[in-house]
Amino acid sequence: MIPLQVIVSIIETGCFFGLLAAAMFVVRESSGFFNFAIGGYAVFAGLASAYFTSVRGLPAAAGIVIGVIGAVALALLTEVLVVRPMWKPGANEELPMVIALVATLFALEQISGVLFGRAALPGPQLVGDGAVRLGSATVTAQAALEIGLTALAFGLLLLFIYRTRMGRGLRAIGENTPAAIVLGLPVRAVRIASFTLAGVLAGLAGSVFAARSGIIFESAMDYTLFAFLALVIGGTASVWGPLAGGLILATIQSAAIFYFGAAALHYATLAAAVLFFAFRPQGIFMKRVRV
Repeated sequence: MIPLQVIVSIIETGCFFGLLAAAMFVVRESSGFFNFAIGGYAVFAGLASAYFTSVRGLPAAAGIVIGVIGAVALALLTEVLVVRPMWKPGANEELPMVIALVATLFALEQISGVLFGRAALPGPQLVGDGAVRLGSATVTAQAALEIGLTALAFGLLLLFIYRTRMGRGLRAIGENTPAAIVLGLPVRAVRIASFTLAGVLAGLAGSVFAARSGIIFESAMDYTLFAFLALVIGGTASVWGPLAGGLILATIQSAAIFYFGAAALHYATLAAAVLFFAFRPQGIFMKRVRV
């Protein structure tokens, strides 16, 4: 039986994975490819917020705002400098795009290290050290903030996609881009909006969750991997898919560590990837096709 304290940690970690996966989800829906540079945005935001709060002495809220703005700027630069010159609707040539985005990820990782240092930095603390007892578990104020922020982010994302014209356009373009172009839908504007939103989500994940255990530039690849696996597990048929996938991935990892030790983390992550790719490639939430 997994202790209640571990379950609290699973929810907290799952929220982090879910936000990263949501950032990847919105780009996937609007453009049809996985943005593997997501981890670079999150690491840049986390390091920027940590640097300006712990080194420059700015308030935590100001540091997080700077981090999120930086992540949005990097996401938009990715769209303009990497995606736009290569993107060809209906071409079904994803490999060059994947390679370019992975290269962007590594470039952002190194840029973050150069700008903010290669040593780990403590993340900004928006709340104090307060905590609440729930049975045998302790929920810190920081954990409550992270969980609440994730719930709010997914609620707003749900409203955006299903209740706004831009959100409905995002779904329509993602399902059939060539048809959307023929119908005159604003494909480029929607793609820019999706990259902006991805920058916000990744920036929040990187800067707010950095308070858990600090942040280091070398985490960019891990963040992208966790985002991708969470999205694969949860699927893209629902806005809640990334969050569900993040919670499942966090459960698998935490259970492996609890029962087999920290060395089992990477094996458990690999096992989850293999199992879902082999037996459930569509994810938990699958799109229904009417015939």
